Amino acid sequence: MKKSIYTAGFIIFLFIMFSSSVEAQARKEYGAPLGTYEGDQGVKIVSFSKNWTSQEKLKSIYDELLKNFHGEELNFLSTIYIYPDSPDGVAGNYFEDYDINSEGKYVYKKGRYIEIFNGDQYKDVSQLAWVLSHEYGHHFTLYYLLTKENKHFNQWEQTKYAKIRGLTNYKEVEYYSVNDTGYIHKWDVAEIAAEDYVQLFGSPTAKKSVDYKDVKERVEQNIKDYYYSTDSFNLLPQENLSIPLAADVPGLYLYWLRMAGYTTVEPTLPTKPTLTIKKVGEIMPGYPQYEISWEPISDGKNYEYTLISYPVDDNHFPRPVKTVVTGEPMRAYIGSAVSRNKDTNNLILDDQYKGEYYFRLFIKDPKGFMFSTEPIKFKFEEISKKPLYLMTDVPDHHWAKEAITTVVDHDIAKGYEDGSFKPENKVTKAEFMTMLIRSTDHKLTKKNNEDHWFVKQGYFDAAKKMKLVSEADYGTNFSKLKYDDTLTRDEMAAMVGNFLKYLGYTNSVGQNFNFSDAKNIQHKKELGIAFYYSILSGYPDRTFRPSGKVTRAEAAAIITKLLKLTGG
Repeated sequence: MKKSIYTAGFIIFLFIMFSSSVEAQARKEYGAPLGTYEGDQGVKIVSFSKNWTSQEKLKSIYDELLKNFHGEELNFLSTIYIYPDSPDGVAGNYFEDYDINSEGKYVYKKGRYIEIFNGDQYKDVSQLAWVLSHEYGHHFTLYYLLTKENKHFNQWEQTKYAKIRGLTNYKEVEYYSVNDTGYIHKWDVAEIAAEDYVQLFGSPTAKKSVDYKDVKERVEQNIKDYYYSTDSFNLLPQENLSIPLAADVPGLYLYWLRMAGYTTVEPTLPTKPTLTIKKVGEIMPGYPQYEISWEPISDGKNYEYTLISYPVDDNHFPRPVKTVVTGEPMRAYIGSAVSRNKDTNNLILDDQYKGEYYFRLFIKDPKGFMFSTEPIKFKFEEISKKPLYLMTDVPDHHWAKEAITTVVDHDIAKGYEDGSFKPENKVTKAEFMTMLIRSTDHKLTKKNNEDHWFVKQGYFDAAKKMKLVSEADYGTNFSKLKYDDTLTRDEMAAMVGNFLKYLGYTNSVGQNFNFSDAKNIQHKKELGIAFYYSILSGYPDRTFRPSGKVTRAEAAAIITKLLKLTGG
């Protein structure tokens, strides 16, 4: 008598165990069940999860089970256990058991059961539908292999299943046993069979699709990225993309169906589209956009097309490109896109395709069978691109929009990785001096043995040569100059005045400023120069506010005035 456990999950491990008794039994460490439901077919749903306690919710799991194709094998399943967490780090387990009679025939035993983990993470039956279908797939495929072919998966090379599926053509295929090492889940024959079951016989809920958007739509709708989950059947119909999808294998559907005592028509597609990829241009220098197009299947039926991609050397986690349905344009865009609508001002999205990629279509027919086109390879050209700072938080009506755009375009100031500029953030002393220096063609001398970027990149030496700061203000050897302290308006006046003097602009107005707080201004001479050339000004209430802090937007406006004055 033999007991095996098949497990399923995003990262999945499979264990084989031997036992003398494997009737359905709950894990003792979870205590008493929080809810139990028994359906009219005799299968019990037993829950230890707080999310699955009511008869209504437990019945929904039972009903979902029956939406998967089933035959006589259902009579050998007794219980589905729902647990709140996953002590073994898996999504589900299936427990098999059988005898071998005196004639050498396998005899499947009743009382089989399934464990579904992470119940506390599932709020709706749709979230666990794939795991349930996959585990039932273990039950279905092993039952008929044993009872109709008298073969176990450890004899897989001798089965009609392996011949039809073409599994002997792949040296990586194996059946996992307690002596195996280097186990690779996607090449386990029992797991391949269970995934075949989901594709061919799984419920519509287990095979539900995600409506993926291409780069143009994502930038308009502010969708940053997609992540794989078991809800994404149309992104990854099966874990192993190195072998054909189940519906693409002639005879595979009818093989399992006949073993269950049924027959029907083989699922096929009349034609399979061919993909075409072309570069349509660059949305800005170094940021290309590509169009992928194909012809629709024209037989009067409605199909769903999901375009996916993956690097040529790694097909483990495909990247979704777009989902379209019959009647929609058969094209998708990848690469870069930009939007200038009022909600996502100047937002860019860059898919970062580098090197060689495969592209293929997963096509779902009206009955839910999934087919695949042949992958096509495309090599993306190497393009040098500079960082983009798109001021997503600087709308068109912002008072400093033009100035911010100017300093960013001239590489004088930079934005943040999230695309923002943060115009109301305060500027530090080091940042403002750096902006002044970058607005000239001054050559920097780096000092790699220094820690602070302002010194290390040579900006401090440049500031001293330009006399933007003085020891009179900041002490001997500038000991009182704190690079990261916020810049005051008085300090800004000193730096701007000194900068103008360095460039040869020395005219000034009288020192008797008509400011109510003029007595608090320390750098009147430098402020006079900045006033003369209309670089700085005061406030409408006749104040200068020398101790006020300077924002990034204000700094950008000042630098832009200097550029216009100097023609820089």
